Amino acid sequence: MSRSINNEKNRVRDPYSFANINLLGKCNAHCFFCLGLDIEKELEGQNQLCLHFDHWQNFGAFLIKCSAKGIEKLYLTGQNTDSMLYPYLGSLILDLHKAGFKVGLRTNGYAATPENIALANTCELSTGYSIHSLSPVTTKMILGRKDMPDWERILTTTERPRVSIVLNRCNEHEFWDVLRFIAQFKNVRYVQVRRVSTDTRLELLAADMAAYERVYTEVNRIFGPPQRKFVADAEEYNIYGMPVVFWRTVKTSVNSLNYFTDGTVGEYFIVEGYLKNRGQGAA
Repeated sequence: MSRSINNEKNRVRDPYSFANINLLGKCNAHCFFCLGLDIEKELEGQNQLCLHFDHWQNFGAFLIKCSAKGIEKLYLTGQNTDSMLYPYLGSLILDLHKAGFKVGLRTNGYAATPENIALANTCELSTGYSIHSLSPVTTKMILGRKDMPDWERILTTTERPRVSIVLNRCNEHEFWDVLRFIAQFKNVRYVQVRRVSTDTRLELLAADMAAYERVYTEVNRIFGPPQRKFVADAEEYNIYGMPVVFWRTVKTSVNSLNYFTDGTVGEYFIVEGYLKNRGQGAA
């Protein structure tokens, strides 16, 4: 099946538009498609969750590099963990704001306490939540735990929420139900429907990529043509009154820098960039 999936990367990149700060550490979920599993051995033992960002290697040089390249938008996310698990999150957001950056978060929502949502609401950029299923059974299959975040509370109290759905073989049949649920919350900026991405597990995840392509084909048949091109190979449709963007991660032309909290700085392609620049800083 992997031979039928086009996983070739689009190496024609736009100018830099943002950068990610990728936390490394233990996660509160275990998503089977997590990119961190592509380099699980390389990340073994890496955990900077309890380390104050003043002590992250090469972090200051990375911020200088972002400023030099005109990058204003920084997203706090995780390579193999979750941004809201970082105990110094509030101080990090405040310091980045003082340095002139705009900040956004990416999170699975499990640690979206009222306190963390209040921190997210101090950010100018969106807080991206991952909602893959509304079913405890499917959630267990995808994330390794059957309990779910209180999405109604979270989406209602977050000022600038965005939602991501990673389409896969487990949640393909629930796609329309999840979209209808999200559409209730008029403050959701848009929904990003993502195709599973991998550098090292194509044979294992090919069925999940095929599930994405089946749903995309159905959406294009019903709602096509797309409203607009979000970026190269990322098409936006209006579904249930909200923008829904289909995103084949390695095919888009969007471009970013990536900082990992072990001090590594890489380019847009997360796994490739980490392996290529492992142990190297922002110089």
